[in-house]
Amino acid sequence: MANLATTRQDEVFITRGNESGAETRAIQRRAKEGELTRIAEGIYLREKDPGTQKAVVRRNWFRIVGALAPGAVVSYRSAYAGGLTKDGVVYLSHPTNFNRKITLPGVQAVLVKGAGPLPGDMPLGDGKLYFASRPRHLLENLSPERGTRGKSAGAKAIEELLIKILHANGEAGLNRIRDDARALVEPLGFKDQFRKLDKLIGALLATHADGILKTKEGKLVAKGTPVDTERMARFEVLAAKLRAIVLARRPAVAGNEPARSHFAFLEAYFSNYMEGTEFEIEEARDIALEGRIIERRPKDSHDILGVFRLALQSPGRDTVPPFGADFPEELARRHAQMLEKRSESSPGEFKLEPNRAGGTWFVVPHMVRGTLIEGSLLARSIPEGLARAIYYSFLVTEVHPFNDGNGRMSRLVMNAELSRVGEARIIIPTLFHEEYVDCQRQLSRQDNPSGLIRALSLMQQWTGAFDYADVNALIEAVKRTSALERSRVQFRLTLPDGSPLVNEQAQA
Repeated sequence: MANLATTRQDEVFITRGNESGAETRAIQRRAKEGELTRIAEGIYLREKDPGTQKAVVRRNWFRIVGALAPGAVVSYRSAYAGGLTKDGVVYLSHPTNFNRKITLPGVQAVLVKGAGPLPGDMPLGDGKLYFASRPRHLLENLSPERGTRGKSAGAKAIEELLIKILHANGEAGLNRIRDDARALVEPLGFKDQFRKLDKLIGALLATHADGILKTKEGKLVAKGTPVDTERMARFEVLAAKLRAIVLARRPAVAGNEPARSHFAFLEAYFSNYMEGTEFEIEEARDIALEGRIIERRPKDSHDILGVFRLALQSPGRDTVPPFGADFPEELARRHAQMLEKRSESSPGEFKLEPNRAGGTWFVVPHMVRGTLIEGSLLARSIPEGLARAIYYSFLVTEVHPFNDGNGRMSRLVMNAELSRVGEARIIIPTLFHEEYVDCQRQLSRQDNPSGLIRALSLMQQWTGAFDYADVNALIEAVKRTSALERSRVQFRLTLPDGSPLVNEQAQA
């Protein structure tokens, strides 16, 4: 079978492992004629400038190294760094191919003796190369350090990472790391490294004696949960407004099958479309209602299914994560269900690094859990139904606790509150997306919640106007409202009968 990578990208040509003799000969002929430059056995570049070659190799390092050392695992300091180190080194573990270096323009691959892929290790690119799981590379980097540029990042670096994990995922996160690492001790032969990891985790959880921790932050880390006070003040502004106004109570629609499934499909379609997972609406229908996985886009298909199932099935459909300490735990559990096929998005894990949208930075990782806990407790003071649902949607969005899927999760929690009390769920159509985001931004930047309250009230009114009994008729009705369009200049969102959409809600 031909190496498809050679046809997809024309800056790197790989013949190593290519079963197509004709393709290999054609590439070799181009190299002989001076069109391509050979940088390693079976690896050719179009670029001839050394500086540009380095940039090309760095962009494509995992494809190139995977062809030269198939079955190797990115390990040690490279796994800690997320791939290439700053000095362009990638350490690779391999059970039989080791004690050698591969030198390429801008990149040096160092092969060391170690286990091949183990449970939890993730395939990179075409799967010829793997990336060490977090428990594995934590153990690896607790190996003895050999200078400042050795293969091991060292105990101090691992302690810093464990602190991030503790802040983001709590004690349960560290205990899960320890349990997973314990299962790797035998295949890796890392008894000493596990002993070091166990002591570090124990010290951070205050279960062992002092003297283990090396970093200042590690010594000062508290068992408490710090809170983003600026965000809490903003949540109180929204809560106060929601307590003071009266919102219409719109009864739930599509409570019985098949209408319930048809509603969940439409909710999953638009919620994913807003986040860049774009399908034709008929494709999304087949994915959700028939379980059809689009062959060319399997992960995107599972994104649709993840939201669909949480919108359709209890408890995700009609229960909200509990108030207080259990709120972040249940939120993470649902996130894991939603993105179970996207290991690169760390499903069920809170972010370890700060994230932002445009110029807005969200809650920093070590304050995520505390802010979610205190924010959820504040929800108790808000009237049930639409008011509390609006609050939940903003709580999750403003904290932005995950690397990916925050918008989808915020809308699922919002709708779970609505279904819990028998009110109509809310769908945000494509044409209304920009206005919806603007209203969120107005609250985030100006502490003005009025726009978001009006926007979500209006969308509940729009969503409740459809007949969900026949899915194909539903799709046609949605199209008539211009919901699938993007331009608010060219199109205006209407009700299914073509009448204007007018907010029935009193001014917020």
